[in-house]
Amino acid sequence: MKRLTRAVLLTGLFVLLGLASSQIVSAAAATDAAAPASAIAPPLEPAPAPAAQGCSGTPTIQYAYANPAVIGPGQITTLYWGLVGNANAAYLQYPSGQRQGIGTPGSQQVNPTQTTTYYIIGVCGGNQVQFPITVTVQGGPTCSGSPQISSFNANPTTINSGQSSTLSWGLVSNADNVQLSSSTQGGSGVPTPGSVVVSPKQTTTYYLTAWCQGNSVQAQVVVNVNNAPPPPPSNPNQITGISVNGGLSNANQTVYTVNYYWDGQDAPAVLQGTAYNSGGGQVAQSNATRIDPNRAFYANLNFPVGQSKIGRVNVCMIGSSGTELVCQSGP
Repeated sequence: MKRLTRAVLLTGLFVLLGLASSQIVSAAAATDAAAPASAIAPPLEPAPAPAAQGCSGTPTIQYAYANPAVIGPGQITTLYWGLVGNANAAYLQYPSGQRQGIGTPGSQQVNPTQTTTYYIIGVCGGNQVQFPITVTVQGGPTCSGSPQISSFNANPTTINSGQSSTLSWGLVSNADNVQLSSSTQGGSGVPTPGSVVVSPKQTTTYYLTAWCQGNSVQAQVVVNVNNAPPPPPSNPNQITGISVNGGLSNANQTVYTVNYYWDGQDAPAVLQGTAYNSGGGQVAQSNATRIDPNRAFYANLNFPVGQSKIGRVNVCMIGSSGTELVCQSGP
């Protein structure tokens, strides 16, 4: 009886190990995969997108293919994939093994330099399914010598901050790779002819570089950015009124009441005035009166001379550094 029990347990263990080792499958072998890798268009009525949670069992991939599937060196192709169903994650896996999360359905441009296989992968818990996409790169070198860049322009070449310019380039011939880059960012491969809209925040140089078996040619354009001039600094400090205070003036002194606003800069600050006769000659100077910040208020300035001798006064708000923050003549 003990020998029989051990045999049953070992048999069950082998069955469980066999199940665990078969969880990663190829989509091409899955019974519910909807389309082969050679499909060229998604179904007319794709199934609704799966919920992020709640999957069970093996994911499904509707289709995955490259168009074109065969390219020459330096050319670009587009990978397409359909809905990845019954999954809580989907990835595009590159030949290096790097995985990039993807939405489904979706597409991605690639530029392999040799025949390469990419994988669309669906994951549901510990189960995953993968669908290969092979891009065949045919032919040897397609160029020799130096590439030829027909044109590379920016329009306009000068913009204001926040505006855009269009970079455009013509056909690049005798080249196996063409890249657009800038003085502030890295580069990326581009088809030719082509164009792109850019909105640099500062004056930027753009480069169009073409290679042919180690030989390179480069063209460049500069987009100048005029930053908007800063607004002129506002000066809220004001002397809003100068008037004779008859109640305090007498034959030997004249008191002027000065209305003001001071924002508190260069503290402490004072008001001080200079009196002039009708001919423009200076006849007296007032006391310096401390003022209050950040409110519309007034101060009285005393001039040691009778009002009959004063033609006008000039009052200044003076900071602790001796800077005249604002001046006003009156009355």
